[in-house]
Amino acid sequence: MATLELLDLNRVTNDPIAYASWWPVISHKLSSDIPKFNGNLGEDPLNHVMTFHLWCSSNTLNDDSIRLFFFQQTLTGPTTKWYIKFPRTSFDNFSTLATTFLTHFQLPIRYEMGTELLTNFKQTTATHISDHIHEWRHRRRMVKTYVPDQLLAEWFIKSLLPSITEDVAKGGVVTEDQVITHVQYLDLIYTQSGMLYDKTFDAPRPEFSVPPSPKSNKDSHARDDMIGMTSTKM
Repeated sequence: MATLELLDLNRVTNDPIAYASWWPVISHKLSSDIPKFNGNLGEDPLNHVMTFHLWCSSNTLNDDSIRLFFFQQTLTGPTTKWYIKFPRTSFDNFSTLATTFLTHFQLPIRYEMGTELLTNFKQTTATHISDHIHEWRHRRRMVKTYVPDQLLAEWFIKSLLPSITEDVAKGGVVTEDQVITHVQYLDLIYTQSGMLYDKTFDAPRPEFSVPPSPKSNKDSHARDDMIGMTSTKM
């Protein structure tokens, strides 16, 4: 019983921040006007991130590690349970935490923003990589709301086939443009190595015309004429 209680205590007191020895000492006290996010219906997670960014700037909290430390203190209610479920040392910079936060809490309101065009978009084994990129860009233009670049990159990676996603993850790319450029590069590698149809095995293959017969129709007709000719000489 005591062991179970200890496990529960470790779970509820978990700290996902990966602290580094060179981070500056935090001398600021938590201000009462720090923005809060509870995850209630109608709360905009993107607005929370922007408000928090402005709050940090106005309090001269410009170091990334300090922003990382204070952001977790803006989470209340159900959002704290979401946060402490991450493994220890999950986050060592604010950008990663903010992107993870937006990815999770942006999705419940995606239908209000029209971003379901992107979040529901999936590549199939019958779709060439170039065609998938073209359709993604078409859908992206149809979404009129602002979406953070790193969130777009994550959505695009998730839209790819799992085997391609694994290769993209090794590229260390973080922005939408970087991800698409890297996928185009992989498309070239797949094509040159013959792996393309191992990835998209149901995709249409180029149609090659049947090579013409060595004997042309003209020659064939000429021979037919010669065979059918009769000599008038006796």
